[in-house]
Amino acid sequence: MKMFFYRVITDQVSGATVFILKVILRLLSYGYAAGVRTIAFMYRQGYRKSYRLNRPVISIGNITVGGVGKTPLVIALAQMCQRHNLRPVILTRGYKGLGSCLVHSDEVLMLHEVLGDVPILVGANRIKNAQEYLRNNAVDVFILDDGFQHWRLARDMDIVAIDATNPWGNGYLLPRGILREPLVALRRAHWIVLTKTDFNGTDIPGIRNRLAALDCPQPVVLAVYRPIELVNLKSGTKGMPEMLRSKRICCFSSLGSPATFVQTLIRLGAEIQKIFNFIDHHAYNKKDIQRILEYCRVNHITTIVTTHKDAVKLLEFATEFNQAQEIECLFLRIETVLLEGEGTDAFLKRIIDLSQR
Repeated sequence: MKMFFYRVITDQVSGATVFILKVILRLLSYGYAAGVRTIAFMYRQGYRKSYRLNRPVISIGNITVGGVGKTPLVIALAQMCQRHNLRPVILTRGYKGLGSCLVHSDEVLMLHEVLGDVPILVGANRIKNAQEYLRNNAVDVFILDDGFQHWRLARDMDIVAIDATNPWGNGYLLPRGILREPLVALRRAHWIVLTKTDFNGTDIPGIRNRLAALDCPQPVVLAVYRPIELVNLKSGTKGMPEMLRSKRICCFSSLGSPATFVQTLIRLGAEIQKIFNFIDHHAYNKKDIQRILEYCRVNHITTIVTTHKDAVKLLEFATEFNQAQEIECLFLRIETVLLEGEGTDAFLKRIIDLSQR
């Protein structure tokens, strides 16, 4: 049902029933828009107050739902701070799709795996979490994950990530489209990072023109995905991404934007025989894994590839993977790289200066 709903709001399905549903959703989006504007007005006018921590807060957010590459950007920012001997702490709400314990979200588990000793505070009350942490610990900068719409916590810098392959969806607000806010909300961002700029279907000049028409004067930084390594789910052994060249593979993922994952595999030379797409943040079950493995057995495919974000959710299915001895199960690690030029130097300097304040 969730997948069908997502296909409706992204205009991937049609028909008389779908048309009626879209009309209803568009009417609902007007109510959603009124609510968003009311909240923004109340904070701007001071009817509601934003709380300011005594350490700098940098937000990484987005204006659409779905995978814009926000989590890899959070990782890149945290690593950047560490390289300059700064102590970052990540504030994240977590995601409830994997049960009642938010710390078990796919994105949080991935952050822990990649960043190691960087503290990650998980919970809906990010202000309280930060205050409690500051009582006994030193912090140079808080990185607020998914914070562009988190009005309660004041930020010193708002970075908005925009998926260059699908920047605004169909232009409608939720629940008719994928926009969280009207596009004019981008005016309050300090920096804009265009992600996935090296993938097919991007129109960088068109995005810049749209931002200019919205009177958004902020610097725009371009970012790309870079495959780092392939990791074997069973053994933990690592290899170069180029190992996929000319391999017949099956791939699966639960991403907001699975097309970029598929494009990455194709660029690496993989011969994809089957793609299994699940809804973003999907909680896998045994039947899902058995279905994927059975397809590979029947079609004599000996390599399965998934994403790092998905791999952290697969530990409980070790028995199923181990029983499929003839099938190699890998996940691809990627990183976000900011392109040189395009204001990148000023972007990095601003972050470091803010963190050292």
